[in-house]
Amino acid sequence: MKWSLWAALCAGGLMMIVPARGEEGLISVELDPAVVICQKFMGFGVEWDSNNYNASKVNDADFMMIRMRVEWMRLPIARIMMQSKWCYKGNGRYDWDDPQMKSLYRHLDVCQELGTTVLLTDWGIESRWLETQDMAKVEDPKYAEVISTYMDHLLNTKGYTCIKYFILVNEPNLAIKDWQRWKTGVQNVAGAFQKKGLAGKIALMGSDHSVGDDWHRNAVDQLKNTLGGYDIHRYPSENEVRTGSLFNYYRENWTYALTNDPEAKGKPLIVSEAGLMTPGYSASNNPLHLSSHYGVLMSDYAVQAANAGSWAVLAWMLDDNSHLNFTWGMWKSHNEGLTLKPWFYPWSLLSRCFRPGTTIVQAKLTSPDVRVLAAYEDDQISPGKRSWAFCIVNQGDASRKIRLHLTKGPRINLSRYVFSSTSTKTKTDKNGFPARLEILPCDLDAGVDLTCEANSVLFLSSDNDDLHNKTDSGDGK
Repeated sequence: MKWSLWAALCAGGLMMIVPARGEEGLISVELDPAVVICQKFMGFGVEWDSNNYNASKVNDADFMMIRMRVEWMRLPIARIMMQSKWCYKGNGRYDWDDPQMKSLYRHLDVCQELGTTVLLTDWGIESRWLETQDMAKVEDPKYAEVISTYMDHLLNTKGYTCIKYFILVNEPNLAIKDWQRWKTGVQNVAGAFQKKGLAGKIALMGSDHSVGDDWHRNAVDQLKNTLGGYDIHRYPSENEVRTGSLFNYYRENWTYALTNDPEAKGKPLIVSEAGLMTPGYSASNNPLHLSSHYGVLMSDYAVQAANAGSWAVLAWMLDDNSHLNFTWGMWKSHNEGLTLKPWFYPWSLLSRCFRPGTTIVQAKLTSPDVRVLAAYEDDQISPGKRSWAFCIVNQGDASRKIRLHLTKGPRINLSRYVFSSTSTKTKTDKNGFPARLEILPCDLDAGVDLTCEANSVLFLSSDNDDLHNKTDSGDGK
């Protein structure tokens, strides 16, 4: 990598090259808790749609297994599809017991019980498959009225306090293509929420664009007083991830919001769809879905996006049951036995180890092939006690020696996990869940020396709780 490119990636002070110290070839990772990248991290989550669950014939036993997996992940945040036609049947009639609504409730029940933050997204009404009676355009006041009615039902009648954010139309720059019409629709919904008394219970988020950065800038400039958060979709090429330029993309977009919206420091900046665009890619097909390399790439994506200041990163998506003939999930559909795919391993650990409320801090490092995400969480019960989590991605073709160092850092025990397509150290329990290899006694002040294999992901976490112990014993719950 050329120095000019590396310097560009390091803009904003989140990453920088420092002289290597000690052994030749050792990659020094200097942790600096004084440089905070995100103080209100919301977690690594997923898109989890109920859209095709009925057609996929997901039965009670299937759902119990899915719930067990979601619970093991301790899923912190999820974006979930809604369609107005599921409940609105025309002429002012609503059917709250429609099979699609019941399927949606089942997802929301899990999120409510686990404390998962939900970004509910109405996917629109203008595409043929989304057509809803009595309305045809996003700016139709009737559309906002229907949305406020079903949100009142979900929040007040059903009691789903887990729904914190509402997004109007999936990827509106592609679905609507007209900024002014979508903007009017957003303002209509905000007004309808106000009339229903929902404004204090739900915040609007946008622009939810994909390959439309002008929509993000327009949202910041023109809807800053309406939106309570900003979200972006991004499906980069493998090269964009491999070279580290994804970091720069998110850094620039979040900087725009922070610079042009005086209230943006308190608004979530979320990657609401994350995936890779590779040859053969389509809305339904992910060519790399069974490749372990996809797990390394997605881990690298997560680390870059979080280091760029994202409050949350949501993978597209949880499972293959959500949509017809779909391969983007972390496990296969009902018809294929719900078999776990390789990339479930690293993404579930990201979800599990980097908890909501953790603080992402600067990690200075010495190699463009290696990227590090570092986070801590202060113990609310024991003042002065701090837990740590690390994700180290080695995209290089050779094993690397790494030293984690924090001046005046604590002595802590860290659970170690390894994900690699070739390593015999990638360990799972009987449920296929990641199992730690060991608990390492670590002195961060003296420095922790580690080996990160080629094309692999290394996780370290001081979250050595009972759930980890159950996993080690094979319980997996």
